[in-house]
Amino acid sequence: MTVLREPEAPMGHGRMLRKEDPRFVRGQGRFLDDVQLPGMLHGAVLRSPYAHARIVSIDTSAAESHPKVRAVITGETLAERGLAWMPTLSHDVAAVLATDKVRYQGQEVAFVVAEGATPPATRSR
Repeated sequence: MTVLREPEAPMGHGRMLRKEDPRFVRGQGRFLDDVQLPGMLHGAVLRSPYAHARIVSIDTSAAESHPKVRAVITGETLAERGLAWMPTLSHDVAAVLATDKVRYQGQEVAFVVAEGATPPATRSR
């Protein structure tokens, strides 16, 4: 019969105190959204609301016509430049942005880069 007993010393690192907690609790923390640098751009990803769907077209005209938008990138844009697929840690490849169909809900479909606050989203059909 095996007898289990308590370890003599705690396993792992134990409780780790974080030095940044007091300033965040007091509302004095600095977050990434608080940083504004000259010429800084913002990005927004359009994700698919569907778990499995064929992409017929992506209308980027509204985003492209906005004066603060610098770039609208779709899977088709990346495919034209040979950048549609990226390597993964499991020595496989994955789509950067969906091109012909979305394979899971939340898959990235388009990316918008703009000046100022969150850029307008593109609309897919």
